[in-house]
Amino acid sequence: MTAETKKITLNVPRVTFIEESHQYFIGKKELKGVTGTLIKKAFPDTYNNIPESVLMKAAERGGLIHNTFETFCSIFDADLKQYPNPTEELLAFHSMLVAYDLHYVASEYLVTDGENFASAIDGVFSDSEGNIYLVDYKTTATLHYDNVSLQLSIYAKWFEEQNPDLKVKEIVCMWFKNGQSKFQPLPRVAGWQIDDLINAYLADDAEYQYKVEIPEQFSALEQEYRLVSARMDALKIKQDDLKEQMMKMMEANKQKSIKTNIGSYSYVAASTKKTFDTKLFKDTEPDHYEHYLKETTTKPSIRIKLN
Repeated sequence: MTAETKKITLNVPRVTFIEESHQYFIGKKELKGVTGTLIKKAFPDTYNNIPESVLMKAAERGGLIHNTFETFCSIFDADLKQYPNPTEELLAFHSMLVAYDLHYVASEYLVTDGENFASAIDGVFSDSEGNIYLVDYKTTATLHYDNVSLQLSIYAKWFEEQNPDLKVKEIVCMWFKNGQSKFQPLPRVAGWQIDDLINAYLADDAEYQYKVEIPEQFSALEQEYRLVSARMDALKIKQDDLKEQMMKMMEANKQKSIKTNIGSYSYVAASTKKTFDTKLFKDTEPDHYEHYLKETTTKPSIRIKLN
């Protein structure tokens, strides 16, 4: 963790996790995990046609990758120079941490509703401003966006209830498959939908159907676009600031141009310029305006306005 990174302290829930049997307890009461209950209730057919042996092998590989990431962050402080023989997945994982300015907070952090369910979040991270990112690592052949979105949304709800001073900024799936990797931000499911799902599960409501109104691929793309847009805005502010500093330096040193191994820089003094007032021309000379109009064909596009 760098000196600039805000220190994050998480509250510890009163849940005991027995790793060997994968059981959760509050006192003597056993709690249920999330994926085999609530996620299965919402998406009962996700793994229906996949042989048990394939699922077991995928779970084993996923477990190894989880352990590698946890060791890398908690023992080696996410420093590649210290880690011997990093795997392909670890190199991709490290690249994601660097690209999105993420700093390790916790691994396998337990969250619970305090009554019926508990689960562990694969990774909790923060950026330099102290914003929280909850991360789930996936190594499945197919990334089921809606499943992971719901899973992490449940975790985020309970995380914020356990840590009322903290707000989850992003829920993210880090997906690793056959040498490929993806940092996939996901939309949060509304709290009332999560409550409805929990109530339906506890009541064993056979008529209940979990509804996804927006196609999962579109939701995933939307979240990725939003995150990229935010990063671009931040980078544009930084770029403008750097240009301003370089301009003032050239101005102070009375330098008209500078050439380096990276690029060329020319000082452009303040000036006035004339532009054509298209609106005024259209209003005062409508016939002439129509005469000079040129028709062109455009490609299809999408207008996006982020909230």
